[in-house]
Amino acid sequence: MKISTCLSCLFIFGINASRDFLIDTSSCKMPLFDHFSEEANRTYMYLPPIKCSEFDSLTHVTVENNTAHLRIRKKYLNQYYESDEEIDCCYSYIMRAGTPDEPDVGISWTECHSFNSTVTLQEDTVMVKCYLGADKIYENVHKSILISPDIYSKLKYSHKKQRRTKRKPLSVILMVIDSVSRLNFQRTMPQTRNYLLGNDFVEFFGYNKIDDNTFPNFNAILTGLNLNQSNAICKPNLVGYLDKCPMIWYDYRDQGYVTAYAEDWAQISTYNYLKKGFKEPPTDYYFKPYLEAAEDLLSVLTVDTMPFCAGHESEGERVLKLAQDFTKTFRYHPYFGIFWMNTFSHNHINTPSRMDHTMKNFFENIKRNGILNESMVIVLSDHGIRFGEVRHTVQGWYEERLPANFISLPNWFQKAHPEKYENLKRNAHKLTSTYDLYMTLQEVLALSMNSHVAVGSKACPSCQSLFSNIPYSRGCRQAGIPEVWCTCLGKFNENDSEITVEVNNRAFRFLRESGRLKPGVLINKLLSSSVSRSPDGKSYFLINFETVQSNYLAGYQGLFEISLNPVVEFLSLLSFTRLY
Repeated sequence: MKISTCLSCLFIFGINASRDFLIDTSSCKMPLFDHFSEEANRTYMYLPPIKCSEFDSLTHVTVENNTAHLRIRKKYLNQYYESDEEIDCCYSYIMRAGTPDEPDVGISWTECHSFNSTVTLQEDTVMVKCYLGADKIYENVHKSILISPDIYSKLKYSHKKQRRTKRKPLSVILMVIDSVSRLNFQRTMPQTRNYLLGNDFVEFFGYNKIDDNTFPNFNAILTGLNLNQSNAICKPNLVGYLDKCPMIWYDYRDQGYVTAYAEDWAQISTYNYLKKGFKEPPTDYYFKPYLEAAEDLLSVLTVDTMPFCAGHESEGERVLKLAQDFTKTFRYHPYFGIFWMNTFSHNHINTPSRMDHTMKNFFENIKRNGILNESMVIVLSDHGIRFGEVRHTVQGWYEERLPANFISLPNWFQKAHPEKYENLKRNAHKLTSTYDLYMTLQEVLALSMNSHVAVGSKACPSCQSLFSNIPYSRGCRQAGIPEVWCTCLGKFNENDSEITVEVNNRAFRFLRESGRLKPGVLINKLLSSSVSRSPDGKSYFLINFETVQSNYLAGYQGLFEISLNPVVEFLSLLSFTRLY
C-alpha cells in the first residue's frame, strides 16, 4: 500500500494524519514511514525460497475415519535408489518425556517396527527410517490429528451447549511470525500481505508492543499481565507454575473449545527459553514433542543462522501443515489455536521473503477449506527485529516497537455484529496494544459462550477490546505502553538544530557517569543521534554508536529524556540496549 493510499484510509475514518505522522493527535504523534524508505533500503535484500530436499517425501500419513495410516509412496522410490534391492523401513512412536526438573523438554521413542507398504498407526506422532542394506536412505517425522475419546466427549458437550444457548461460537486461530514489524511484513512478504488485504483482513497500523522481547509481549495477549505480574503470578522459572498461569486458552478449553499450540525452534520457544515450560500439556493438542523430534532426530539445515529445514520440510512448513490439519479437522467445532514460527524470521530481517509464497499458499488453502468463514484469523508478530544494522536507524527504532497485526472475521460475524466490526476497522488506524488484543479474545469468548464473563487486564485496566470504540485521543499510558516502548513520542529528527558535538559528548558522559559505559571502553563511531518532541511537551534524545575494547566492537543504543530550555540537559536514561 502506498503512503498516499494509507493516508486516504485515515481520512476516510476521520483520523488526524499528515504526510509526516500516521497518528497525529494531542496524545500521540506516531511518524509515518515508507516501507522502502532510504533507511530501509540500506538493509533490504530479497532472499529467494529454499527447497529443503530435492526429493519428494517417501512416506506420508493420511487420516480416514479418525484412523491414521502410514504409507510408503512407492512411486518416489526411484528418487532414492536405482537398484532392484528391496528397502527396509520401520517406524517408532514418539512420546513426550521430560524430567522432574525439565518436564517440558525431551522425547522418547519406541523400538522400530518394520513395515513395507501401509500400516495403521496406534499413536499420533511417528518417526520413520528406511534402509538400503546398511545405509539409511530416508528418515522423517509425521504428526496426525486424531480425535481422542476425551476430545469427542468435549465436542458432544459443546454442541449440546450451542443448541441450548443458540449462540454460534467464533473459533480463533493465531498465526504468529516472530520478529516482524508491520513495515517489514510489507517489504518481505508482499504476496502474503496482498492476499490478506484482498480477503478482507484488517491491517493494524498503530499496534504497539508493550515490552522488550517475546515472553512479556505474548504473555500479555494470553493473560493481560505485564512482565512483573507474569513473573510474580506465573513464576515461569519454577516447575509447574506456568500450568497455573491464567492463560486465556484455559478459558477457551473450559468452555468446550478444542485448543492447540505449536511453536518451532524449541530451544528458543516462548515458554521454554530460560523458563521451565509446562508440566502438563497446556492445550488439547500440544505439538512440541513432534516439532522437538523433527529438530532433534532429523538432519537440520541452518539458513541465515536459523534451523530453517528439518528433514524434507522447513520447520515453518511443518507448523503451517499442523495449522491446516487442525483447523480442517475441527472446522465445524469451536477451536482456539496458536501456531508460531521462529525459524524464518527471528534472526534476520530479510529471511521472511523465503517463505512469502508458502505463506500465501497456506492462506489460500485455509480459505478453500472454509476456515475464513468460521474463524477469527489473526496474523501477527510479537515485535519487530531487535538487532542488526536496521536497528541503528530511526525507522528501525520505530519498527521494533510496531509489529505486524492483521485480523479477519467471517461474514456471519460481521453481519451479526456490524458495530463491533466497524469499530475494529476504525481502531486499525489508532494506537492499540497487546492488552487490547487480550481484551478482544476475552470478548470473543463472552460473545460465544454466555457462561463466560470477560476478565479485564490487570496490567491495563483502561485497555479495551478492539470491538469497542477506542478514543482517538488515546496515548501510550492509556494503552498500557511504557514510555520506553511508546511510538507516540514524535519523530526523531537527525537534522535537529539542537544536536551538536557537545550534546553527543554529554550523552557519552552521562553513560559513563551512570556506569553504563565501563572504563576502558572507547567510542569508536557515532552512528546517529536525533531529537524528538512529544505532544505532552517532553523531548527525547536517541543515540546509536559503536564502541571498541581490545579490538572488540559492540553497538549500543540509548534513549534519554532531555530538557531543551534553555540548553540541552539530560534528565534520565530510559533505555540502553546492546545491538551487537
